[in-house]
Amino acid sequence: MSADSPALATTAPVDKATDRRRAIVFAVLCCGFVLTSLDMMIVNVAFPAIEHEFPGYSNAVVSWTLNAYTILYAAALIPAGRLADHLGRKQTFLGGLVLFTLASALCAFAPSLPVLIAARALQALGAAALTPTSMGLLLQVNPPELQQRAIRSWTAAGGIAAAMAPIVGGVLVQYDWRLIFLINVPIGAAAVAVGVRVLPGSERNSAAPRPDLIGALAVALFAGAVVYALVEAPDAGWGSATTLTAFGCAAVLLVVAVVRNLRHPSPVVPRELLAIPVYVRTNIAAFVYSAAFAVMLLSVVLWTQNVRGYSAIETGLAIAPGTVLMPIFAMLTGRMGRSIGLAATAALGCVVLGAGMVWWTVTAPTELPYAAAIMPGSMLTSIGTIVAMAAFAGRVSATIPQAFYASGSAVHTMAKQMGIAIGVALLLVIQGSAAHAGQSPVPALRHAWIAAAVLTVLAAAIALAGPRKTAAAPTA
Repeated sequence: MSADSPALATTAPVDKATDRRRAIVFAVLCCGFVLTSLDMMIVNVAFPAIEHEFPGYSNAVVSWTLNAYTILYAAALIPAGRLADHLGRKQTFLGGLVLFTLASALCAFAPSLPVLIAARALQALGAAALTPTSMGLLLQVNPPELQQRAIRSWTAAGGIAAAMAPIVGGVLVQYDWRLIFLINVPIGAAAVAVGVRVLPGSERNSAAPRPDLIGALAVALFAGAVVYALVEAPDAGWGSATTLTAFGCAAVLLVVAVVRNLRHPSPVVPRELLAIPVYVRTNIAAFVYSAAFAVMLLSVVLWTQNVRGYSAIETGLAIAPGTVLMPIFAMLTGRMGRSIGLAATAALGCVVLGAGMVWWTVTAPTELPYAAAIMPGSMLTSIGTIVAMAAFAGRVSATIPQAFYASGSAVHTMAKQMGIAIGVALLLVIQGSAAHAGQSPVPALRHAWIAAAVLTVLAAAIALAGPRKTAAAPTA
């Protein structure tokens, strides 16, 4: 019997039955969340293979297999959370899982790059329905004294899945890059079959205002315009009509999104959350951190495969030592939060992430072996990733009023996904500029790592800014 058992019913049989059902529900919810986290990152490893499969497209165009998913996933999170209020969390979660699974099959059999990008967009819409509903269902099946622990475990599962993506992707890409999508189909189908039986129902709130779909669309198009401008600028020119038009459209769309958010009865970002300074600062810090994280994850794949000549599976194995440490540090994050506070824990994670990239900046131009050049940086970046991610999630959950838990967690995820999209674009800008200047890949990667390390320091500073009393560590 676990230490949590006294919080349940008094008779042992009921305790065991409740624990068992709770564990199955947790597994189903984690399954959906892990699939979305894994697919968000796994394409990084397959990026060179997809480029080879569709040689008629530029690096910037192929990058939309990453950015289409990230941007639409981020923008659809809040409407999906509000949609769950109308349809119920269980129905929305299962519907999202079905859409994600079918879209994964379409990705696996995509005959062209445009079809693959479109299928990735459908995947993103399904993933957006999974994230806020899974957290809401997780809170629903756990008593208050177990909720924070469940959130930490759920967050850690997603973080570990993201970190495992290079390893899993490396193994699958070794045979065929399409397997990274095809593997989702049986897993998603099994989760749907079990979820129909075990997930708890929830009340529908048909009186709740409908989500601002126009505002969400404006947010998605704004992010898409910014990313498009950034990835096209090295080829088209920073002062070209294409680049300036994209930035101009982004500015207009940002104004539309802000005005809609101020006036709509059900805005993309609830105005009540914007009145919580700690919540706002934490999400800004998570946005900046996520941009650095995205630079790190894609750059190490490009470095190992395109510069050092590793295969996809060798790349995954090269990152594995750091990934093995992630579950350990996921458990330690709670203790660190209680000891030094979640703000300081998040800041420490950001700095450790940056330190790993600084290590690579020093070793990339050398002929040092893997154990000295790549592995130490991989271990530092993996530790920093899980510590920062779990601490940010814990701090956000500690500041959100209960009435806004689903939408508040969705906004946090949206901030991180927007950061990831910007990070990928930043890396492509640095690479594109270096290619035009005739530089080799290594100087471009070093510039990207330095920029990302600066972002981690900025994220740490934002996390530590202001009073930290509201960032109490969650109870075990």
